[in-house]
Amino acid sequence: MEKENKLIELEALLQITFNDRSLLQRAVTHHSCCPETAIRDSYDTLEFLGDAILGAHVVEYIYRNFPEASEGEMTALKSEVVSRRVLSKIGQEIGLFSFLRVDIANMKTFNERSRDSLCTDVLEALIGAIHIDQGPQAAHDFVARTILPVVSHINKQRIPRDACRKSSCNAQTPCPAIGYWSRVDVTMTVSLPSAYLSMNFYWV
Repeated sequence: MEKENKLIELEALLQITFNDRSLLQRAVTHHSCCPETAIRDSYDTLEFLGDAILGAHVVEYIYRNFPEASEGEMTALKSEVVSRRVLSKIGQEIGLFSFLRVDIANMKTFNERSRDSLCTDVLEALIGAIHIDQGPQAAHDFVARTILPVVSHINKQRIPRDACRKSSCNAQTPCPAIGYWSRVDVTMTVSLPSAYLSMNFYWV
C-alpha cells in the first residue's frame, strides 16, 4: 500500500495518471534493486527510449525557434540542454529524488556525481514510460512543460567564444568544443505544482 501511495503521489507530481502503473514503478527503479531481472524491472531500457525521445523534441524545438543558428550552434545548445548537469537540476526542481528506488549497498560507488546521474536517468526513463503508456503527444507535453523552457533560458545566457576566452573563465569549466556556453546558470522554475518545488529530497 505504501508503494502504491508513492506512485499515486508521483502521478500527481507529474500531472499524469498512468494506465499501467507498473511502468511508472519501473521508471524509478535502479537496477541495483533487481540485479537478476534488471532488463525487465529496472529503468535502463526506458531511459534508453526516453533519451532518444527527449533529444528529438529538443532538436525540433531548437530548429523551429532558432532558425538563424548554424548547425554547430544548434548542436552545442542541444548538448547543453540534455547534459547531465542541466537534466539533474531539472530533476531536483521536480523532486524526483524522493521517489527513486535504489539499493546503495549494491552500487560500486555512490557520491554526488552518482546522485546527478541517477536523477538524470530517472527523468529520461519517465519520458520513455509516459510515451509508452500515454502516447507520443503526452510525452511531448511533459517535455514541453518541464524541459523545453530551459532551452531559451540557456540560449539567452550564451557567451561568444572570443569574449569568453578574454574573460576570467574557470579553468575547471571550459566552453564546449563547439558552441558558446560557459557553465551558464540553469536555475529555473518548471511548470509543476509549486508545493513540490521546495520539498526536501531524500532516498528511499
